[in-house]
Amino acid sequence: MRTTMDLGDEHSVQILEFASGIRAIVEGGRAIDQAPSLEGKADAPPEAGTQSAGERTGTEEPTLRTTDEQTWFRENFCNAAQACVQGWDWAVVQSGRAVGSGVGIGLVGSEGTSNATLAVDLWECSGTDCYWVENWRGLIVPGHWVSATTTAPDHKYLRWRLDGAGGGTQVSLAAKY
Repeated sequence: MRTTMDLGDEHSVQILEFASGIRAIVEGGRAIDQAPSLEGKADAPPEAGTQSAGERTGTEEPTLRTTDEQTWFRENFCNAAQACVQGWDWAVVQSGRAVGSGVGIGLVGSEGTSNATLAVDLWECSGTDCYWVENWRGLIVPGHWVSATTTAPDHKYLRWRLDGAGGGTQVSLAAKY
């Protein structure tokens, strides 16, 4: 099932329900102007609690507006998050424990020239084999943010991956779980 609500001014909410019982809420909008709503037993993966981001490549300095976007993101989303990273091109954040649900919020700086991808993964174990399974994937247009809420009925580790923005593009990624 899929329901999309257009809230105007490039702000929308999409509700997805998968046959497996997993639900996802995806909220997106224009950076700075709109903040998302933050309502919202497998063995641990070896990198539980990981937070990392890429380093800048190229020689161009970020503009004041894109620096303001990163500050805006940090002030609005990092204070209430269990994990928050800011860097260049890509970022990864993972829950430090198995959780029933979580929200990942990604921002791609407006200096970017490429859409980036935000993906949400679940840690699955079957017998002795454990692996990451991609649960959702969406695009973030430069100068915008996307919020993806994932529910894991059996309590799973969650991982959010933001990548593909380009080495000269600032990115931010926060997770609340």
